[in-house]
Amino acid sequence: MDLFEAYPQLAGTESPALRGRALRLISVAGLVYDERSYYFELGQPRFWGHLASGGVAIGVGTAKVQPDGTFPLHRGLIRHIQTAWRFRVDLYPADHAHVVDESNSIHVLSDVPASTPHLFVLTPPRLGGGEVPDALVQALYLLSARRVGPISGSVSLLRVNRSALGEFLAVDTWRVRDLLAQPWVEVLAPDLPPDDALLQPVLALRGLRSLVKAGILSGELHESTTAMLCHLQGKG
Repeated sequence: MDLFEAYPQLAGTESPALRGRALRLISVAGLVYDERSYYFELGQPRFWGHLASGGVAIGVGTAKVQPDGTFPLHRGLIRHIQTAWRFRVDLYPADHAHVVDESNSIHVLSDVPASTPHLFVLTPPRLGGGEVPDALVQALYLLSARRVGPISGSVSLLRVNRSALGEFLAVDTWRVRDLLAQPWVEVLAPDLPPDDALLQPVLALRGLRSLVKAGILSGELHESTTAMLCHLQGKG
């Protein structure tokens, strides 16, 4: 799906990462969090890669769906999380967004509509041929969890303490046994992955890593959590 068809509010942007470029939206993702933790998804066994050593590589990312033409796009993502994760989540509205381009440079989009994703992560297209876009794009929303699990038996999640996000993302590739030795992480899954498996970040986590290194993400999530708690206290 064309990025500007999916998000018409971006069509007039002056950001050099977007302006005048052919950009294809490949997936819509959501960083799920609550006041204590972030939640990440482990790739299903059928998608594991096989290493020359005989071990496996497992992708680590966020909940995601492919755009299906349903608007606004975050509604399909929220339905997916409710069904697959059994979490109840709410969209945290944006007032600005970030773009992480192919060179990991960060661009700010100001005064965007509330339903705009918080992050757009660009990556080069992998194949040549006709009608190849300039870049592929994953859109990432912030989604606050108001009810967590118990999770479905079809998914495997990592729960990472919010205070440890930088430490988690600082390592390019974790081995499962090394990660589970940390006091700030827990696997929520019917079965633990092999302890010698390598955990490799996929596109969403690479974009989040750029924001964390720039000191951007933690402050925004502090604000969103404060707003979420005030909302819940108001209901009480």
